[in-house]
Amino acid sequence: MRSTPSNRPGARGTVRPGHARPAVTRQDARATPHAAPHPVAPRPAPPHPGRRPAAGTAPPRRTDPRRPATRPRYVPRALPPHLWFAGRLLDVLTGRRPLTSLAGRVRDEAYQRLWMLHAERADWRRRVHGRTPYVCRCRVFATANGALEVTAVVALDDDVIRAIAFRLEPGTADSGPGYGRARWRCTDVAAR
Repeated sequence: MRSTPSNRPGARGTVRPGHARPAVTRQDARATPHAAPHPVAPRPAPPHPGRRPAAGTAPPRRTDPRRPATRPRYVPRALPPHLWFAGRLLDVLTGRRPLTSLAGRVRDEAYQRLWMLHAERADWRRRVHGRTPYVCRCRVFATANGALEVTAVVALDDDVIRAIAFRLEPGTADSGPGYGRARWRCTDVAAR
């Protein structure tokens, strides 16, 4: 093989792909002192699978101040009782929820009245077919004994506005299920 600048021992040049650079021997190192081999540090053995690295060998924790802080988990706030009941009563009267979804949160007399309203307001179900009704406005009047009297203006369609009125009373731990910590229950309901 002819000696060219690229294949001479100790010479710097390009290595063709698929060809290894010839190893530098002691004799070559003496002949060209500037091409002495550099000592190579031994590579650490890969960790055994299933074993944790020894203490003090883990990489340091990141302390970059630009790193985004972890966000607190979003917990939605519970709706006030008058808004929750207005939405549920509207859903029941328009047929979007079954009447039994309010069982235990509506007292006996109000539950019977809600059954009658559900039958009387069949036109509400026809009006909202394929649309989403919503509560436009809700007004609350607190009574002296702690009950809430609520009037809600609801929209069934773009030009169809109706009203729902109902009364909420707080319950006790023995009074059964209700809404919220105060165990609010509906005791009377009307719709026009």
